[in-house]
Amino acid sequence: MTMLGSRSLLSLSLLRSCLQTLRMSSMFRAALMLGAAAATNATHPVTITNCGVQNTIATAPSRIITLNQGATELLLGMGLASSMVGTAYLDDSMWPRYAAAYSQIPVLSSGYPNETHLMSYNPDFLVASYNSAFRAQYTRSNGRVSGIFTDATVGPCAGFGSDWGQDWTTCRPQLHAAGIGTYVFEDSCEDTSLRPATVTEDIVYDEMRTLGSVFGVDVEPMITDMKADFDQAAALVSSGMHGSPLKSVWLDCTDCCDTEPGEEEQVFVGGGAGAPNLLMQEGGLSNVFADRAGNWACVNVSDIIAAAPDVIVVVDASWDSAIDKIKWMYNDAEFCKLEVLRAARFVSIPFSASTLGPRNGPAALDLAMAALHVRTGSQTATQESGVGSFSPFFLQAQTSCQLCPLSVAHVIYDDTSGTTYDPLCTTTTTTTTTTTNMPNNEVSQAGLACLSSFVAALGALPLFA
Repeated sequence: MTMLGSRSLLSLSLLRSCLQTLRMSSMFRAALMLGAAAATNATHPVTITNCGVQNTIATAPSRIITLNQGATELLLGMGLASSMVGTAYLDDSMWPRYAAAYSQIPVLSSGYPNETHLMSYNPDFLVASYNSAFRAQYTRSNGRVSGIFTDATVGPCAGFGSDWGQDWTTCRPQLHAAGIGTYVFEDSCEDTSLRPATVTEDIVYDEMRTLGSVFGVDVEPMITDMKADFDQAAALVSSGMHGSPLKSVWLDCTDCCDTEPGEEEQVFVGGGAGAPNLLMQEGGLSNVFADRAGNWACVNVSDIIAAAPDVIVVVDASWDSAIDKIKWMYNDAEFCKLEVLRAARFVSIPFSASTLGPRNGPAALDLAMAALHVRTGSQTATQESGVGSFSPFFLQAQTSCQLCPLSVAHVIYDDTSGTTYDPLCTTTTTTTTTTTNMPNNEVSQAGLACLSSFVAALGALPLFA
């Protein structure tokens, strides 16, 4: 089995200690930001052009609603909890760094709120990670009604800044006219030609600085912390792998791509333009599908098989868990041929970490550490960002019913915590322990594993357009 040399392990251990010290400093700084009044660094009125839509904000907003988790975490990180009157659409667990502040803000809806409920909070600014948060109501091809706004509030939503050549329109100009400011993260601009060709560190910082000018907040301390994490991440993998990149696939969804009868099965992966690619790149990983346009892309399963990735980054979300995707792979004959499955080289990442915001830096660093852990057996991630690896014993138990169940004999990373997992099916192997870095929901998933094998998880997928 390939292992890191003792000198490399010592270097990684020392680096991890230093990074933990830096993280404590970052958490202290975040606590100060949450507890103190926002520092003003801009003079209102402020005029911004966001995704081709211009708006002038007369005074710093004081009744803000965030409509996606990434937007919520960004504004909490900016110390704006006291100005937030509502949040919506929690994709997974709130980042613990902001959990206390989040608990004090009304949650309007588990998904997007309806317009009556939204407008009853009298917002003066709406922030969203995706343009779907600002759409007028429309009927999709499957007959489902989506969108929030109607003529009863700010509609009709038509004309410049609303029509984008789609079967939907957005209502941002109309909201502005009604005195409600809007901001959508620019990797989700309605006009795809206005999206960045590739999301980079600087683009994330630009987004933060723009919102800082809107709300009168100094975001430079947050940016400094993020830069420190980004700077460490790529160097960590380069050192641990002696300069060799780790080929990686970002697996977002296994049933989100529509194919015609007779066509090859496709899955939804991180493409070359968005935050998934940014996190892999900054984390020292080589994105197998960096050449695919868009933040995400549908690719043939055979393309992943042919690429033979070293590590698979598996997205964990409330509507589509990481372990369900992993079990799907262990039940596919072609995936079963891959060494990445035989050696259980999986990294779990919360969906919320893949939206632009302050979690990106810690996520890239944890991604690097977790990828090294499953590839070489080195120390694992701190999970400050929610990114981490699984216990091989947990994976062995969870895949025991699948076509090619995992055997921990082929896994080079180990653990000593002593937690016992019972296999879902009778096997010739036993499971006795699990790792201390397992995702928080593993224990509950193990307890409900038999039930979840037969009942599909329900829930609305977010619109990534």
